[in-house]
Amino acid sequence: MLLPRKLFFRACLWFIFVCVLTTGSALAGKTSGNSSSEQETRRIIDYLTAAAPEIAQMARSNPNNKLVIAIEQIPDPVAANPIDQQYYRVYVGFNVEDGGPGHRSRWATFLVNSRYTDILWQNYLVDEAYVPLADWQKYIFPNRKQDENDWMCIPLLRAGPIEPTSSITDLNRIFGARNVSRRVAYGPEGIEKYDVTVVYGSTADEIVVYWQDNIYGARPERVSFRHQQGRWRTIFAIKPGTGIGELNRINGRPFEFFGFGWDYGGNIVNNWSGGVLAVVRGLSVKLAASRELPREYYGDRYLRSDLPSLQPDAALVERIDVQLR
Repeated sequence: MLLPRKLFFRACLWFIFVCVLTTGSALAGKTSGNSSSEQETRRIIDYLTAAAPEIAQMARSNPNNKLVIAIEQIPDPVAANPIDQQYYRVYVGFNVEDGGPGHRSRWATFLVNSRYTDILWQNYLVDEAYVPLADWQKYIFPNRKQDENDWMCIPLLRAGPIEPTSSITDLNRIFGARNVSRRVAYGPEGIEKYDVTVVYGSTADEIVVYWQDNIYGARPERVSFRHQQGRWRTIFAIKPGTGIGELNRINGRPFEFFGFGWDYGGNIVNNWSGGVLAVVRGLSVKLAASRELPREYYGDRYLRSDLPSLQPDAALVERIDVQLR
């Protein structure tokens, strides 16, 4: 009797698919269950290893240990979390030979979309924080020089050379004290007051650093930037000036945001309506109208990002906030 697809994959959680990679990806060992489920499992692994040749590179550099790729979790359409709804969670690591029974060592965790449209890397520093595969390949996997500024802001990881453990002393060293200044910033409606650091003030590359618990210079909590001509950007190549049409494309579906023209205007609401960006923790995007729009587009109301009159760039990213902790 053939096992139902979901039961089969749950059984697979107890089975390790061992991949010995030389010039490509090959499964060693046998599985039980129906052939269509085996084919789908193989398809997930092949899709991941083809998109991430770094896995093969890593395996070739560790010839004495067996590479292990295992599906740890399958999509559950009724789950509350978009990650659990839409993605396979895939373990990549080693069976380490140590002269005894050996032990398993995790190298990375990847999430593979059930439609095979995207792959995410799980941030090993923070639970349930994810980065697109392309950004992992370009901005995380390669070794970076200390204090190097690539202008990339990765939520819950870093903002260029600014890390969650950086202090004001570090910022002065990295950017030069003449480019670092202390200022006061106010939150929406002027209720909250923040003691912030501004780097490259009054230039296109200006960035504002907010400190944890508003304790100046101790540990950064988040950074904010808003200049279209600046070099700062975040994952999926989103930066100030990115059009609403491009955000729709990245998100994979329309989303909702507050109407323009007030303190909370342009803020994304309802967690990106369950699209791709819903799985990204620590990223806040605020939109602004780039031209005069109908009166009903302003004020305390929800707007949909697929309104024809907004396409492709009647609304642009005005400000990006990236959490570091």
